[in-house]
Amino acid sequence: MAYFSDTDNAPSKFLSGVGFQLSLNKLPGVSYYCQSVTVPSLNLAVAEQPTMYRRLPEPGDEVNYDDLSIRFLVDEDMKNYISVHNWLRYLGYPESEKDWTTFADGEKYSEKQYSDGSLFILNSNFQKKFEIYFKDLFPVSLGGLNLDATYTDTEYFAIDATFKYSMFDIKEVGATTFFKQSSLIAPTVTLTSGVATVDGVSTLSLNYTSTNAVSLVINQGIGSVAIQGTGVTKNVADISHLSYNGVISYTITATSSDGLVATATTTATLPTQQTSTNRTCIAVCDESGYQSLAGMEVKWNNFRTAWPDRVFWLLSPTKNGAGYAAPTESPIRHLNVPPSFLEEVDPSSANSTAS
Repeated sequence: MAYFSDTDNAPSKFLSGVGFQLSLNKLPGVSYYCQSVTVPSLNLAVAEQPTMYRRLPEPGDEVNYDDLSIRFLVDEDMKNYISVHNWLRYLGYPESEKDWTTFADGEKYSEKQYSDGSLFILNSNFQKKFEIYFKDLFPVSLGGLNLDATYTDTEYFAIDATFKYSMFDIKEVGATTFFKQSSLIAPTVTLTSGVATVDGVSTLSLNYTSTNAVSLVINQGIGSVAIQGTGVTKNVADISHLSYNGVISYTITATSSDGLVATATTTATLPTQQTSTNRTCIAVCDESGYQSLAGMEVKWNNFRTAWPDRVFWLLSPTKNGAGYAAPTESPIRHLNVPPSFLEEVDPSSANSTAS
């Protein structure tokens, strides 16, 4: 039987394997539905020193890390599964080099290639106790979806994914030693968000404040931000693919000179982006004589083919007086209005005026 001495370093409770939180900067959906994570093992390369009798082992100069393996549930929209799939496609471009631009996510080259992540181990009160910080993660494998009509009960997909990385660090959250609370000043940080639309363009503003921080990093592809700054702005059209059901979350991480970390999270609902099917256009027909009726008809038909569902309103001024058409003169002939345009505007009378 083991006995623990009554010292500050003697553990009174044991670490539980169910208390953990995973945070991957590039994959918030995968982090949210994560079911299991295996903390990788590591080993030190060993050198051998020959002697007269036998070879003696000596510490080598290389540390090797095993892969990071996680298992996550696939959401009904498959957004978290597709996010890993697209990341793999970007790195490997199996179809063509166009995959580099099609599946790119992030502004900097390093943001497109890699993503840092943190695994938080919780104590018995489900509070963050340790952080295992992985640097330069990238996926190397993604499990398949096993569809089977013989299932007799509801089965949810649990997918395994494997990541490579450069190294990981372990540190106790809020402490300078493994079992003593820190007496140093920790950083603080706040993060708020707001959405504004001006002239049909929607932007998301992220506003932050911090104290005692030497670095500030915002996830979702934003990266490092200025410590003296107050915020950043992103076009909604550029970040809508990162949202889940129209909701997007951002987390800012502040780090002090002593390695202490503070985080803050904000969530925003993105407005629905205007598309060809819900945009209304106003068309004013020009009286210029430089355009022919046949030419205008071709342009209209080409435009209508490209946007068949777009709503149009026709503003047709009354023509009367010197130099203008009489009220009884055909507006098609005088204004070179395409007959197919008027057929949409007023199907009951357009054919009669086109003669």
